[in-house]
Amino acid sequence: MEEYNYTYKGSEDYCYPGTSILKNKLGLKEDSILLKAEREITSIKLLMLYNMPVEGLFNFDHFCNIHKIIFEDIYEWAGKIRKGEFLTKGNSIFCRGQYLKENADKIFTQLKDEKILQNLPKNNFIKRLAYYMGEVNALHPFREGNGRTSREYFRQLSLNANYILDFSKTNKNELLLADIEAFNGSYENLIKILAKSIKIK
Repeated sequence: MEEYNYTYKGSEDYCYPGTSILKNKLGLKEDSILLKAEREITSIKLLMLYNMPVEGLFNFDHFCNIHKIIFEDIYEWAGKIRKGEFLTKGNSIFCRGQYLKENADKIFTQLKDEKILQNLPKNNFIKRLAYYMGEVNALHPFREGNGRTSREYFRQLSLNANYILDFSKTNKNELLLADIEAFNGSYENLIKILAKSIKIK
């Protein structure tokens, strides 16, 4: 669960004045209550997507549509790329807002050129999947909900390539650290986690 410990400089205010609480359709203005409601709602949406994956071409529009489905009952901006100059979390500085669409097009065009990783042996599939997970993490196109959207997108992409990706038995902190390392170009630990989390369909 991503919590709201981002540093954000934007052209529009996503939060209620004087707070770090994201404006939401539920009208909730207490951090803990919003987080609880968000967990409950997104868990239901992710279960729905697990049973009935959203159709798409695995391009950036497909990625955004997954975010929209997961968060549309909570945030007005569900499925829309973030506005503003920059977004940071911890020591990670994500793609600047003005370059988001350009970089997203490059990443997803490259993925298309690689035939969305279809027909690859398992070891090759895992290596390329780790690479794209790192690239999409660096992109971080949404104000909130990037991790959940990314994991669901790559779960569906794996199914499309005849693999099953299941992080349910993965230590969340280990996955987070591996994601950060991949963001910085080191894929070794993410590859190890994926090797334990992927099986042939």
